[in-house]
Amino acid sequence: MLKIYGAPHSRTFRVIWLANEINLPYQHVPVTHDVSDAQCKQPWFLALNPNGRIPVIDDDGFVIWESAAINLYLAEKYKGPLYPNSLQGRGRMLQWTFFVSNHVEPPLIDLYHNRVLYPPEQRNTVVADKAEKELRESLVTLEQELACNPIFGRDQWGMADFMVASVLYLLTRINTDLTAYPKPDAWLVASINRPAAQSARKLRET
Repeated sequence: MLKIYGAPHSRTFRVIWLANEINLPYQHVPVTHDVSDAQCKQPWFLALNPNGRIPVIDDDGFVIWESAAINLYLAEKYKGPLYPNSLQGRGRMLQWTFFVSNHVEPPLIDLYHNRVLYPPEQRNTVVADKAEKELRESLVTLEQELACNPIFGRDQWGMADFMVASVLYLLTRINTDLTAYPKPDAWLVASINRPAAQSARKLRET
């Protein structure tokens, strides 16, 4: 059985969500990462991922880390309904995966850290403001795409949509005004209210 190592309130959430989407049985192995003496820094875990980060999966002996790589691997191997069935669809999946990884997630994390996660005395308003500006520039790109196509997968809500939604989910944890981006806002609400996402969110948000 697939083993998913990590904490549900981390990027591990993305792997759990995907497993739910494709009806893939799994065993969740909790791993602490944001405490002193975190389990992800202990020798047994470093043998799985020398970077000491979560998530990691063990798929019948095949160990892989990095959440995007994990989800693309699982989606292709188990060929669930989300995986595109054309070369063009796979190209769009990779395009949006790289876009959110390179242009959305970095400023989104900086914004989350400096507006929500860090104690007030540790927050850097300069970093937060810069991150918000960069994030809003990327949201314009998403707004323009959804103005032409209702979903990123074009044919159906699939891996292109999942990869974007799994990153943008963090926006729900930040009090950010999205009225200038009505289409991504509505699309994200619909995406994270999918049954598979709701099940994963229960683990993350408790």
